[in-house]
Amino acid sequence: MTYHDQIQLVGTVTVGPKGQVVIPVEVRNSMKIQPGDRLLALYAEDKKSIGFITESQAQQFINTMGENHTYFRDMVLKRTEEHEA
Repeated sequence: MTYHDQIQLVGTVTVGPKGQVVIPVEVRNSMKIQPGDRLLALYAEDKKSIGFITESQAQQFINTMGENHTYFRDMVLKRTEEHEA
């Protein structure tokens, strides 16, 4: 069932006595999560929602942010130099 073009209901989990959950196999396969992988838990307070991303996904996101920052910084510097000339 799809609620949004990027969000899908893929199953349910049960919270164990230690607060642990098991991620449905479909999600593990889709995200290529293997035993021992570390996940970052993200919590959206306003939506009372939890999401997980792998460490490698987080690193890719950070790398992309850095590349975008460098690109925009260079563009601003170029335009400033053109404006001052």
